[in-house]
Amino acid sequence: MDHPFRSAALGGFNKQDVLSFLEEQAAQAAAAQQNLRTQMEAVQKELADLERERDALSGQLDQARQALEAGGQERENLAGRLEQTDLALAESRTQAEQSARALETLRRERDGLAQELESLRPDAQAYRELKERAAGVELEAHRRAQAIQERAQGDTLRLRQELELWLRHLRREYDALRSNVEATVSHAASQLGRASDELDQLLQLVGSQEEALSGLDRICDAASFGRPDLPNSER
Repeated sequence: MDHPFRSAALGGFNKQDVLSFLEEQAAQAAAAQQNLRTQMEAVQKELADLERERDALSGQLDQARQALEAGGQERENLAGRLEQTDLALAESRTQAEQSARALETLRRERDGLAQELESLRPDAQAYRELKERAAGVELEAHRRAQAIQERAQGDTLRLRQELELWLRHLRREYDALRSNVEATVSHAASQLGRASDELDQLLQLVGSQEEALSGLDRICDAASFGRPDLPNSER
């Protein structure tokens, strides 16, 4: 860019014109730099918006793919269900046909049973009368059984009372016998103790007699050999 510099008095350009030119160039450069920075920020913002939009579109695309896959799976499931429904419908038709045949068979059996029942009505009347007579016989048998049971209960009660009386009598006799046995045992024990004391006294007497006889034997022996020997009591 051309700039008219004024000449200086001593040669060269005017210093102020040069400084003004440099300042103007610096201001233009700063403005251009600021403009570029603003444009760059706008571009970066637009780029970020585009990236977000791309990410959103990518997410939507993934969702669409998943929905498509789910739709395919659901379609397969629906096809399987439809096939199962067809099978169930065919089975239901078969069962309905079988039920219709069974119903027709039951109707024929019902008609046959109705005819047989009509032919059996006289026998049924006779059976009803026989049942009534049997009910009367059963009632009479029940009454007789009830009477027998009541008599048996009375006999059982009477027998139980007699048995209790016999047991009380037996208990009194047992108590008396036990008292007698205890008295006899006590008397025998007393007599046995007395006999034991007398036996001890007899044993003591025999012992003393044996000791006396031993002393006499020693005296005799001493007399026989010419050397008298005194009894133990005299030593």
